[in-house]
Amino acid sequence: MESTVEITRDQWTVLARVLGQPDAPALLFLQGGPGSAAPRQRFEWIHAALRRGFRVVLLDQRGTGRSMRIDAAVPELITADTLAQLRAPEIIKDAEAIREELGIARWDVLGQSFGGFCLLHYLAVAPERIGLAMFTGGLASISEGPDAVYAATFAKLRARHRAFNLALPEAERMIREVCRHLASTEELLPTGERLTPRRFRTLGIELGQEGGFASLANLLEAPFHPNGRLRTDFLAEVGRRVSFAAHPLYAAIHESIYGGTVPGATNWSAERVSRTIAGFGPDATPDDEEFYLTGEHIFNFQFDEDPALRPFKDAANTLAAKDDWSNQYAGIVDGAAAHDAAGGCRVAAVYTDDIYVPRELSLDTAHTLGIEAWETAHYQHDGLRKHGTAVLGRLLEIAASTR
Repeated sequence: MESTVEITRDQWTVLARVLGQPDAPALLFLQGGPGSAAPRQRFEWIHAALRRGFRVVLLDQRGTGRSMRIDAAVPELITADTLAQLRAPEIIKDAEAIREELGIARWDVLGQSFGGFCLLHYLAVAPERIGLAMFTGGLASISEGPDAVYAATFAKLRARHRAFNLALPEAERMIREVCRHLASTEELLPTGERLTPRRFRTLGIELGQEGGFASLANLLEAPFHPNGRLRTDFLAEVGRRVSFAAHPLYAAIHESIYGGTVPGATNWSAERVSRTIAGFGPDATPDDEEFYLTGEHIFNFQFDEDPALRPFKDAANTLAAKDDWSNQYAGIVDGAAAHDAAGGCRVAAVYTDDIYVPRELSLDTAHTLGIEAWETAHYQHDGLRKHGTAVLGRLLEIAASTR
């Protein structure tokens, strides 16, 4: 059975889809991202949750999906003030309005990646509304600011990239060759803009996904024509992978999700930090001893080079300069204690090689809040999507054993 529920808060219309029997215990899913809609595809974990008797609530976070969407077609919504309302505090207020509309007193919550960041905020402000709190690749640092977080993600990415280079040395050679070519020769993507080496290197986000090594190796198998120019099918595929046309909010609000944990502006943290680590800065060259693709990191130059992000440039720069973010995790320790006192339980899947949410920071948070952490090297950051039955099942087993 599937139904929808819609609420309006201020200017925002927010919609959630509800799967399962109306009288079944509710499981709210908080989607990763940021700036991504809840899944339309019924992934394995959704079927597993339904089989276990849950009613699954899939929230399209504000700005995404069938909630009021923000993209280039509605330029009046692309302001820093509007984008600043897409963080965990407002998302959780929306979730609370959905819960009240559904008449649910208390529900279990599953937070994937950025959804886990939102769940941490939920534990800080309304722990009594949560039964079981489950995190998958989403235990954020509750004490470190963006500079420290990005330094940790670059360290994890460097280790992952070195493993890629060792396993697929020809692919590493081709990365350098393509970047040398792009530095000296104009190659245009199907959308008309020149492909630069630094934008090409953002393909490294795939290194943190299951199958990412093979995907990149396949892409790099034969990028050149015999005449030395890049093949148009290669350029088309690269263009698809480096464009934010389908999900511009991911780039526009990415660093803002870390604002407020420590005082001050985020100030293009990923780009600043990248310049301090050999091989990662936008100006790194393929003749350097260390030369890497970049990961989930968002750089200022992308708002000039990606046509899909150009409408967001001014708002993104304003967000980067904003220095009065609220601390989303203020009160989290007291909230977690109240959650325990109310009979709640907290469990987390922490992925050893995660390049998006580093295990070291996740385990620090787990220790501070008393979260039962299951660390595994068998899955990447997309473990829930790729192995949902196993991941969800393990978390539910741990929760059952600790209650």
